[in-house]
Amino acid sequence: MTGTSLSPHDLIGLARAGWRHGATHCVACDGYHQVWGSLRAAGLNAGLASDEQGLAPQIAAALSPGAHVLVAGAADPALLDLVVRTASGMPLSILVADLCRTPLAVIDELEPYAETDVLTEQLDLTRLDHVARWDLILSHLMIAHVPAGDRVEVLKRLRRALAPGGRLILVARTVGEAARDEAADDEAAWVDRTLARLASRGVPTPGAPGEFDALLRVYAAHRTDRLWDLATPEAIAGLLTAGGFEVVEFARLARADREPGADGKARYVFVAR
Repeated sequence: MTGTSLSPHDLIGLARAGWRHGATHCVACDGYHQVWGSLRAAGLNAGLASDEQGLAPQIAAALSPGAHVLVAGAADPALLDLVVRTASGMPLSILVADLCRTPLAVIDELEPYAETDVLTEQLDLTRLDHVARWDLILSHLMIAHVPAGDRVEVLKRLRRALAPGGRLILVARTVGEAARDEAADDEAAWVDRTLARLASRGVPTPGAPGEFDALLRVYAAHRTDRLWDLATPEAIAGLLTAGGFEVVEFARLARADREPGADGKARYVFVAR
């Protein structure tokens, strides 16, 4: 972290930084991180906020003074910030890794955290070569972005990177066919609806006129690509087992008092070792 003045809670500032850095670094992700920050600022994407209440106790239970933490995949600084706030001043060493440089460049601009050393690394997790290094590994909705053929390999490498007694905390969502049908709805209508919501919620769109709109259309075109084929928590647990993990526990997140709808949408947190 360079320790500039960017606050992790300044969502508009984070969105602007993501747009700026994404112009250089968002190559393989087709501008995904350039628009992500604005959608998050308006509460329009599947960010961390709705999962925080259920996730924080799991993180707290896995932390100890001096712990080494790997954040495996980060679209923004939210997961890093949750770990630091949950630690409540406990000294930690944290590495945030992602395939795209954009969110890491944003994190590098954050105000320094007291008692916490934060590093970032652009990293393809299929090539992760750490051994017994991390006391806690965190993954929030990352695994669905990994190509299906690489998921077990990524999990095997994360398992190898886990220190003795360490824990993986992984959040993943189940998605049914109805959700796929919804995501495949008319892209132009989704873009128009999203732009209207950004305006109504006072979130400015960065860039030259029309530039944000064009990238939002690209984002919309890939919505179905960001869904995946695991429709039950048992299937996700099976994937973790195939990667060499033992699932200690899992639980529903967010709307835990409601049954998943017909679309099968639900989020789960898994704790594994």
